Formats: sequence, C-alpha cells, structure tokens
Amino acid sequence: MPEIISRQVAKLSASATGFGKQLPTDAIGRVRCVIINTPATYTAAVDDTIGSGIAIPKGARFLSIGRIANASGAASSTLNVGLRNFRTKAAVDEDGLVALIGIQTAGVSNAANGFFFLNGIDYVTTDETELYATWKGATPTANQQLRIEMYFVAD
Repeated sequence: MPEIISRQVAKLSASATGFGKQLPTDAIGRVRCVIINTPATYTAAVDDTIGSGIAIPKGARFLSIGRIANASGAASSTLNVGLRNFRTKAAVDEDGLVALIGIQTAGVSNAANGFFFLNGIDYVTTDETELYATWKGATPTANQQLRIEMYFVAD
C-alpha cells in the first residue's frame, strides 16, 4: 500500500539535510486551554459578548477540541465563540470556533463546529488574539452559568 505524505512529513523532507524544521504548532507543541467563566451574577442580551482577557500568541493553532458546560437557559438561546484582536477588540471571526451552539438545556457539549474547523481547515492566529463569546438566539437567562474551554497549540 502506498503511504500518503502528510504536510508535516513533507516539511521535514523538504530541507537539504532531510531534517526540516517544523513549527511547534505542527508537532510537539504545548497544548493550552483558554477558559471563560461567566460571573456569578450578570444580565446579558442578544449580541452581548464576554472575553477571556487572555492574549493568545500569534502563530497559535486551534485544535478541534472545545467544551461548553452550561446551566439551563432560555429556549432558543445559543452561543458563538470566536476570536478578536487582543488590543483593539475587533472581531477576527465571531463564530470561527463555535457556531450557534444551543445553551438552553443544562449539560456539557463538545464544541468545535465553527468555520476554522470545517473540511479539515487549519487555523493559525496571524496576530495576538483573545477568545470571546457572543450570545445569540433568544435573550439569555440572567445569571446562567457557562464555562467555555478551547484548546490551542503554541511554542
């Protein structure tokens, strides 16, 4: 059977010595997790946002691993999770990591259905970014507890 050459193997064999250099985001990088927890008391509306406050470095590769744990919420309430520029807060992609995941029923969801992961796409940050979420659908329940976890590889 023939072997299909992965992008990582191709990078390694591309150099003159046969020992090319891979980025940490391709192999043997550290997996890190960014977490957003809602405050104990809050009121949000549709299109309100919440950020992690953590700077994700340029060159980080997001993994298709993510979880959202939530208490019961309003019927038809959903959540987007994306990235924005850490300094300016301008959106890179509002739903690049998680798109319209339901948060009306209490539970834990495996969440990595955004554009950054469709069809085997890799997303590597091109600038220092921040993880953030946006409430969508129906007006969220006041004080609904949420925990968002998204994983990426860097250095």
